[in-house]
Amino acid sequence: MRLLNVFLYEFNHFRKNPAKVITYLIFVFACIYSIYNGFDLQKKQQDTIVSIEQEAQNKVSFIANFFGNMQSQPDALEVLGYIPIYTMKHPSPLLPLGIGQAEQYGFYKKITTWSSTYDNDMVEELANPERLVNGNIDFSFLILFLLPVLLIILTYNIRGFEQDFRFEKLISVQFGSIPKWIFVRFMFYVLLLIVTVLFFIFFVALLNNALFTHFHQIGSLIFLLVTYIFSFSFIFYFLILKSHGSSAIAFKMISAWLVLCVIIPGAVHQFVSMTYPVNYMTDYLDANRKETYEVFDLPTDSIYLELIKIYPDLSSTKYAQPNHINAKMIRNTTYAIVNEINKVSIEKIEKQNNSKNELIRASYWFNPLAYMQNKWNSYTETDYYAYRGYRMDVQRYIDQNIERSVFQAWDEIKLTKEMYDDFLKTFNLNFNN
Repeated sequence: MRLLNVFLYEFNHFRKNPAKVITYLIFVFACIYSIYNGFDLQKKQQDTIVSIEQEAQNKVSFIANFFGNMQSQPDALEVLGYIPIYTMKHPSPLLPLGIGQAEQYGFYKKITTWSSTYDNDMVEELANPERLVNGNIDFSFLILFLLPVLLIILTYNIRGFEQDFRFEKLISVQFGSIPKWIFVRFMFYVLLLIVTVLFFIFFVALLNNALFTHFHQIGSLIFLLVTYIFSFSFIFYFLILKSHGSSAIAFKMISAWLVLCVIIPGAVHQFVSMTYPVNYMTDYLDANRKETYEVFDLPTDSIYLELIKIYPDLSSTKYAQPNHINAKMIRNTTYAIVNEINKVSIEKIEKQNNSKNELIRASYWFNPLAYMQNKWNSYTETDYYAYRGYRMDVQRYIDQNIERSVFQAWDEIKLTKEMYDDFLKTFNLNFNN
């Protein structure tokens, strides 16, 4: 009963303290604003995807009607080239809880024979602090960086106030155990913050109908949240026990926050940046500028051999035969060679990025904030690897589209209904299913 009385006492203390209430409400309003921004970004992406799919559906329907009226078989390359091919990364229902890198990378890509996974519309260099300057606050940023600050503001005067006015001994007389008394008061604020954040998590999940479809991710977010708050709570509770006076407690709490949330992540970031400088994709640019131009300068025979090397089955096509070689057609399909050059350059970039991420992962044991941030973003599908997987899907579509185009060009293939249906299935354009 004494524990409950202390808990209720802290509730009344919090309720009657305008500074703490206002600070808590500012945090709540910031969370609401960040989630609103998340929903706004999610809706913009969803609306864009719907618009793109509608455009593709209209052209698919046009070609479908065309089949009913055609008198002869049309050229496959010409007709299928009319239908736009897109790959899209649909936003996760949990995106409002963590924007992560959702604004750094493109979420849709129109596939052409000259596309690559590092085109300008696929990669945008924009860091989280820059988004904050522009007013786009990330909910995960608030939880990972600002929630510990709020916990400091709410708890720094527990015991410190009594020590400042020298009546701490009365507490030991009335309650008995000072550590228990501190623990109960401290737990009020811990539970308050956990319940507050859980409310926003379940609010987003329910609003996006993700409570059951993304049950594992939601459970993982909750576990991550509780672990993170309890970790800071343990540190702050220990500092309260070992410090004397509100000023000393506040100073030590702020110092702990600075070390864990600013100094260590900043030092790791600096070290990683020195080890792996910012990749301006010079290899990729060189490939596109220098090596691509060199391909255009190659004689037709060399281009022919390079294309046969990429697609050995081309040797059995119509325009691969000695008496039917079409120089213009061969040169019109050099994009297949450029695609292979791009893939080699992109692989180097991906390897460097992977090495950089491995180095960051190696720091997790003393840089827990980076671990928490990356895990949080992975559950909302807005981390680096979520977009890396999307880039791999884009590359797969590029390869399939180029291979299709090259073979149709070299064999002058006429379009059939079966070929058309297979095209729709391959590139997920069969909207009737």
